[in-house]
Amino acid sequence: MNAAGAILAAGLGTRLRPLTDHRPKPLVPVAGVALVEYALEALARAGVCDVGINAYHLGEQLPAALAHRRERLAFVHEETLQGTGGGLRGIARVLPRGTLVAINGDALFTFDLAPLLAAHRASGALATLALREVPPDAPFGRVGVDPDGGVRRIAEVEGPGAERPDLRFGAFTGVQILEPGMVDAIPAEGECDIFRSAFRRRLAEGARVHGVFVDRDAPWLDVGNAERYLAANRAVLDGAVHAPPGLPDVDARGVRVHPDARIAPGARLDGPLLVAAGAAVESGARVGPGTVIDRDAVVIAGADLEGCVVWPGARAEGRLRGAVVLPEGVYSPS
Repeated sequence: MNAAGAILAAGLGTRLRPLTDHRPKPLVPVAGVALVEYALEALARAGVCDVGINAYHLGEQLPAALAHRRERLAFVHEETLQGTGGGLRGIARVLPRGTLVAINGDALFTFDLAPLLAAHRASGALATLALREVPPDAPFGRVGVDPDGGVRRIAEVEGPGAERPDLRFGAFTGVQILEPGMVDAIPAEGECDIFRSAFRRRLAEGARVHGVFVDRDAPWLDVGNAERYLAANRAVLDGAVHAPPGLPDVDARGVRVHPDARIAPGARLDGPLLVAAGAAVESGARVGPGTVIDRDAVVIAGADLEGCVVWPGARAEGRLRGAVVLPEGVYSPS
């Protein structure tokens, strides 16, 4: 039985401003590829071809920007923000009824969804949550799982056995698998949180919710603000996160240069870095580790960049460290 995918991508992207002033958060480029495409690639690796994506701020940009994708995509534009529950409700309505693999659209991770889906089906659970191991006193380790893998509590949402002393606690990765019976428990209209609505109801009824702990060493990044955005770009360049298809080949120094990029004599490239199609690095410029020069961007002669992301069409000059260079200007989050 095939599963469909859901990517929760609605929101204002407030913490990423000014990066989201002119494009929605799902289309913010990470190593030259839209953020939402990392979620699409994770689903594709698990064989998921039907995917729904919800959107809000500047969401009308998504269909054209993702027209090249091979998946069957359905877009749900929210006139008012619906929360995680309302978002999943809207996405489920435009997809074939069945198992739904849902991903928070601002997370980058490397764990494989196929074994997670297999574990979910083997458990017979109504829902499965992918969890990360965290220290016992971590404030975000709030999902309690019994020794048999049954979720007993999710933060303040408690089911039978929520106070058991043998619970193992983990942090939610933003990946969940839902059967129609869980989606049906979401209120029919209005904004709501999936855990405080559907999960609360089904746990109280004694339904099985499964918790799976992913590899504790598997990288996971929440691209929630500009600092984490820069870290996400570096993670792709370092190979800690799967490089999306279409990136130039990497050499022994960690340097990726597209064949259509222009590197002037006298320019210096110190990897890991990426220079995308149509980009130019002028003579005497240095592009240092952790830097992405996106499509049609220009690094001006004599510039010195390290740990930067230069957006499509932008021009970078001077000495920059840990900056995002937009067409409108330079943003330094630190």
